[in-house]
Amino acid sequence: MIKNKTLLFWILSLLSIVFYFFSRLQNLTIIPVFGDEAIYLRWSQIIKSVETLRFIPLTDGKQPLFMWVTVLFFKIVSDPLIAGRLVSVFSGFFTLIFIYLILLIGQNYSSSQTDFKKFLVESFKKSQISSFLGVFIYLTSTYFFFFDRLAVPDNLLSSLLTVSLFLLLLILKFPRFDLAILLGISLGISWLTKSPAVYFITISLFFLISKFKIKYLFYFFTVLIFSFTIYNILRLGPQFHQIALRNQDYIWSLSEIIKHPFDPLLPHVSDIKTLLSTYFNPLFLIIFVSLLIKKIIKKDFSNFYFYLILFFWFLAPMLATAIFAKVFTARYILFSMPALTLFFSILILELTNRKILLIVLLLQIFPLILNLKLSTNPMFIQLPSTETGYLQDWTSGWGIQTASKYLIDRSSQANVIVGTEGYFGTLPDGLQIYTNQKNQLTVFGVGIGFEKIPEKLIDARNHGDEVYLLLNQSRLKLLPQETDKLEIIQKYLKPKQDYLILYRLK
Repeated sequence: MIKNKTLLFWILSLLSIVFYFFSRLQNLTIIPVFGDEAIYLRWSQIIKSVETLRFIPLTDGKQPLFMWVTVLFFKIVSDPLIAGRLVSVFSGFFTLIFIYLILLIGQNYSSSQTDFKKFLVESFKKSQISSFLGVFIYLTSTYFFFFDRLAVPDNLLSSLLTVSLFLLLLILKFPRFDLAILLGISLGISWLTKSPAVYFITISLFFLISKFKIKYLFYFFTVLIFSFTIYNILRLGPQFHQIALRNQDYIWSLSEIIKHPFDPLLPHVSDIKTLLSTYFNPLFLIIFVSLLIKKIIKKDFSNFYFYLILFFWFLAPMLATAIFAKVFTARYILFSMPALTLFFSILILELTNRKILLIVLLLQIFPLILNLKLSTNPMFIQLPSTETGYLQDWTSGWGIQTASKYLIDRSSQANVIVGTEGYFGTLPDGLQIYTNQKNQLTVFGVGIGFEKIPEKLIDARNHGDEVYLLLNQSRLKLLPQETDKLEIIQKYLKPKQDYLILYRLK
């Protein structure tokens, strides 16, 4: 029996790994680069080229860990978009592993076992197969699938925080100094990734101090010291102060929230409901709520502490984001989704019969279909209003890579100057990542809303250079007499019948 169970474990592990990497890697660049990706990848290229600029993301108030990791992938993969997205692919894989590990110990968390190693062995023997439910939900969820394939730091943050959750659960059950050090390091590295990590540092410290024991107070300070020490590495960058300044552009101050406590809270709660029903099957969520109510009605408080930690881990940061964030998108609450998945998985494992379990498994066919569409023909998929920038509007980079190939080819025959709309973001950064360090090819932004061809482009043309202008048709403001000076070289279709247009100055 044990041999059969162990064999099944290895079979499920192998299938999970194969399915994960196949689903995440196939057609990895079918969704074009979008605004934030372009910025992060451009910073990564600059860091790789000039090591003294390793803190350049601080100029915009962004922590640089994601860019540092991306630089490592640049040394392996030549395509910048693939390199950046591989960081998220591997981050998602680590999230998957720790979802399994947390479910493994979670089903045995109320055990009276006091020996750390015996507890882990006991948990594995008891739950090694059932814990794959969380793996299955992660593998099939559109929420995770979508962000596992984008070059943004949110996935790295989510992965590191899932590791932190695992370590917090262990240290609360088995108070050990080594676990406190590891938790402090994990949280500190998370803070090097994005500022919302501070929510989880606060939650971790709260649970440690709530034990009301001297040894936990010692662990409290250990976690605090390690996490803050690691974060303060950023003080080596001369623009460290920009993090606090730029955070003010993204969140409301407490004094502002007091003036309007339900705005943006209520609109953002509505956004959360829309996002969850889009990325998760609505019936999936209904079953989750029903199971939770059932557990409360039955007064089933077994494993209560484990549930409490998961509850705080996914709900508190999500609500904090809804209360304070000025701008709200799905990836800004991605860090809460692993804990929500864990909460739902363990509810199913504890409270349902096989029929309900089968229904849950069958419901995941619907997100699998959406995942297939996203990885084969994403152009015409309609995402919620908070998410349109990935596939639509000026922030989506349809056609940029194709335009770059044409421009690189032309630069082998002449000195090429390219002006793009904007000053940062999808353009010009999205074009610069593909044309980085190409001889005789210069790309720069010339702003938006201009009615006349910028003088610097005209001057370059007068000096004998091949001069191009790349912009979105929807943002074209050039006067008719100005467009007469341009020749359309290529047009690239975008959603909503928009086009990215590559012009050449006659």
